[in-house]
Amino acid sequence: MDCPRTNASAAKESWVNVERPYSAEGYEALQLWCPADDYVFCILTDETGNTAGVQVSVRVDTFTPVYDMEDLGFQNWSADVDGETIEYYTKAQYFVSADAATRVAYTNPEKSLIRNDYVTVEGFKDQLVNIAKYASDLDSVFTKQACITWMGLHYYYNMTTDLECTSTTMFTWFPLYDGGELVGMGFMVPGKVNLPKGGFDHYEHPNKAAVKLIVKSGPKCMYDDVDKNGVTTMHIYFTEHPRRIICWF
Repeated sequence: MDCPRTNASAAKESWVNVERPYSAEGYEALQLWCPADDYVFCILTDETGNTAGVQVSVRVDTFTPVYDMEDLGFQNWSADVDGETIEYYTKAQYFVSADAATRVAYTNPEKSLIRNDYVTVEGFKDQLVNIAKYASDLDSVFTKQACITWMGLHYYYNMTTDLECTSTTMFTWFPLYDGGELVGMGFMVPGKVNLPKGGFDHYEHPNKAAVKLIVKSGPKCMYDDVDKNGVTTMHIYFTEHPRRIICWF
């Protein structure tokens, strides 16, 4: 789905300003905007009124997790959604500095989605991880995997064939690069979502073969987990034209 980029456009599209369930240090001033009837994917805006991050959630009552969600870094969120209390597992990523003065001083913030040298993501429990805007600056803990047309070149956190599959190794986010520049961020949580009939599905549900195609150098336990328990993913793009992303082999 296309998302609003400002407070004004969010309100115009009938998104609602929602009380945030928590905040990483330095980002307390950010506002949370969500579609009025669905809080799975929400935007964060900062003092300039422009997009400063996103918050991604999974409904507790629809999801069967494989690992401990707290260890994976998710927060529990009890939200009033259009008059109904819904429990979510949730976490966020930030496109801006944790320093308010830096955010406010940024020139023409409406022209740049990522207003920092990196995107800061909420990793495992109590962990923040910076993911570089350019692949050349990416921490070597992220290992290169497959490039997929319309998605980009995938990198996964500490992903090797020897990785043990636990709640402290299955990192939620995977960056996507095109031409060396960050063009998106993937979301991945082991487990299966079972939505009620007619419910809108924000997620992707790749099978074992698809995961092996993308994660070329992953552990057998990961592929087996996907086959047995499923995996829930989402691709979040920072470009208006993801279908222009081409992989040259």
